[in-house]
Amino acid sequence: YVDEQLDDRRMTLALLRKYKHRCEWFRRDELRKACEADTTRGEKTLAYDLYEYLHDQGLQFHIEPQSDSGRVDLVSAQSGKDRLVADTKIFEPGRSLDRTYLVKGFRQVYDYTKDYNEPFGYLVVFKTCEADLSISTPKQESGVPFITHNNKTIFLVIIDICDYAASASKRGKLKAYELTVEQFIEAIPAA
Repeated sequence: YVDEQLDDRRMTLALLRKYKHRCEWFRRDELRKACEADTTRGEKTLAYDLYEYLHDQGLQFHIEPQSDSGRVDLVSAQSGKDRLVADTKIFEPGRSLDRTYLVKGFRQVYDYTKDYNEPFGYLVVFKTCEADLSISTPKQESGVPFITHNNKTIFLVIIDICDYAASASKRGKLKAYELTVEQFIEAIPAA
């Protein structure tokens, strides 16, 4: 059972890493423009792109099913070995979609993993600003940071769709927003 759970997690991470690569290399402008065209629905627009990709990969899922904690963006089929609990967020500090917003998103995914009795959850973050987003975690799986709390592991998949004004060689000093494990966990009240 444990081996199957680990293999399933790796398959899900592989799908999400492939999606990240697809977005950053081939769909960056399209996704960013769609998001900017309707800022009130930008997050939902990006989530639907993720849904389309996962559907094309053969994953069966439910969009925004109701749970005790609210509506998670996506839960894969209720039976089977490839259960995916995921939520999407935009990271754009200029619009108050900042660190605090991501911490709330983490808390949502954590609560959804409890509601659906799943050991793993995924927070998919679309970064639209030039500054880097650094998640300081002691562990990573395939280059994806994750946080484990109360036997729930939340993976943080960051997808960069920023429109950079200059090439990498001309961007100057790196500016970063950093989040620590403690900042994510303090959003979860002690039992």
